[in-house]
Amino acid sequence: MDTETSTQPLIAGYDGVVCDLDGVVYRGPDAVPGAPKALQDIVARGVRVVYATNNASRVPTEVATQIADLGAPATASDVVSSAQAGAARLAADLPPGAAVLALGGEGVVEALRDAGLVPVAAARHQPGPGADEVAAVLQGFGKELRVRDFERAARLLSSGLPWVATNDDATLPLPWGQSPGNGAYIELLVAVVGRRPDVVGKPHPPLYRLALDRLGTVAARTLAVGDRIGTDIVGAEATGLDSAWVLTGVDRPSDLVASESSPTYVVVSLADLLTPYAAPVADAGGWRCGAARVELDADHLVVEHGSADPVEVVRAGLAALLASRDEGAPSEHLRRAAATLDRLFDDSPTPTR
Repeated sequence: MDTETSTQPLIAGYDGVVCDLDGVVYRGPDAVPGAPKALQDIVARGVRVVYATNNASRVPTEVATQIADLGAPATASDVVSSAQAGAARLAADLPPGAAVLALGGEGVVEALRDAGLVPVAAARHQPGPGADEVAAVLQGFGKELRVRDFERAARLLSSGLPWVATNDDATLPLPWGQSPGNGAYIELLVAVVGRRPDVVGKPHPPLYRLALDRLGTVAARTLAVGDRIGTDIVGAEATGLDSAWVLTGVDRPSDLVASESSPTYVVVSLADLLTPYAAPVADAGGWRCGAARVELDADHLVVEHGSADPVEVVRAGLAALLASRDEGAPSEHLRRAAATLDRLFDDSPTPTR
């Protein structure tokens, strides 16, 4: 977060964007305010955008249709999924036409076909090659999976077959709360077979590397944008990409200081990529960003707002907190101090959540 302030829009330093979806482009069925127009403007500048998703149950055409219906530019080729990353990983090691157990939804099945492999239905009653013909297992989330599907997967994996998982997200957000995600079902099999799969989705680098291949850009000129620290920001760091943490999603400033991550940029929404970025700078024991100055005193923040926008206060406050975190300050103290920034953004008239 020690980037230099520029008179050019933030996006001017990049040729490509790897964009997260839920919490950045949309929330449930609705667009994040301003996100579709921002994406239109980014693409109009000649910057390529791909949408990277850990959701392996949906096919790219379905995802692209949802994005386009909200008004953002998207085709199926602009969607990079963890299922595609998993299929690519297996295709690099298996001969063309090899049979792979598709333990997941239609997104897993289509990704295997597109990679030149033969998806095998997990359920025993469905047609397909026998267990002795299956060369590997690709596991991704699927709402129609049943106990018998996991039984067959466990039998195959017990023989030592290659095992790739699309992602290890423990939970899946639903309108009523959190439901078990693919990571929870991975743990079910881990308990049985005594080993772990090769995971390719965020925060692991393979999905980002596939996105770079799709973009045709180099890492130094590619920006990863996301709202979840533990997946989007950690994954960008692991791949060597700059990152923009967007405050329209679920994670808050207090979540960032409790992590080990430091995003390159902190932005309110995708629209901020099209404006000059005011970066925090050290200032006599505190940190200043735009018209805001913040200093950490024990476990609380001393904030001078002035005429600053809320995001400038957040950037300055986070700079102070992350500097203290990196010096070894206890995370519980930092989280208490960061509550000031949480409240500031919760009370802000800016439509972030």
